[in-house]
Amino acid sequence: MDKILLIGCGLIGKTIAFDLSKKYDLTVSDIDKQALKKISKQLKVKTKFIDINNFDLLKSKSNEFKTIVTAVPGFCGFKLVKDLIEMKKNIIDISFSPENYLELDKHAKKNKVTVLVDFGLAPGIDNLILGNYDRLLKIKKFACYVGGLPKKKTPPFYYKAPFSPIDVVEEYTRPARIMKNGKIITKPALTESEIIDFPKIGELEAFNTDGLRSILFTMNHIPNMIEKTLRYKGHLDIIKNLKKIGFFDT
Repeated sequence: MDKILLIGCGLIGKTIAFDLSKKYDLTVSDIDKQALKKISKQLKVKTKFIDINNFDLLKSKSNEFKTIVTAVPGFCGFKLVKDLIEMKKNIIDISFSPENYLELDKHAKKNKVTVLVDFGLAPGIDNLILGNYDRLLKIKKFACYVGGLPKKKTPPFYYKAPFSPIDVVEEYTRPARIMKNGKIITKPALTESEIIDFPKIGELEAFNTDGLRSILFTMNHIPNMIEKTLRYKGHLDIIKNLKKIGFFDT
């Protein structure tokens, strides 16, 4: 059975661990010892304490693994992947990092490793769907609407973060890149809102977010591409006001 190291035991990391532990010899690592203790009891998986900012510790703790799954907050994802490439690890990464991971392409080839990035829900599943249809059709426009919503619309935010809260804020602050008439252009996040009516769910708001990421470059033959995040109606105005008065400042 393949041995896999999962780095990150947060909201998404725990879900990944639940799936991988069914089929693989999985070890879960994190800097939070309490989180490791909890998941060890829940899933009966092996755990390792790792501080990813300590290169030597990371290298020694990951030495026995060829494949590593990384589920860390976006702000530390790029550096972690770069360090793991240097350690000659095959990597699957889901972090919502602001950097362009394609800059590491030569680094990965030099170290003869495979690195799959933007491999979460979105970016992730939408990339795979687009890639599949791109083989079959001549696509002129691609639009992705995505949003993980709580079942009940509960005030005041009508939302509950299903992943790293700091990355949720990034969705609201990071400029959104889209492809328009064959050129990459940038628009502020939360702009160009529209209302979409879903059966059994009702009206949801969609607005620009920076979710296209790698496909802006790997699928740049498609002249028009956009990604929008979905939220319950009313959420957008609340977030805009919070942003306006400085709640999302550094």
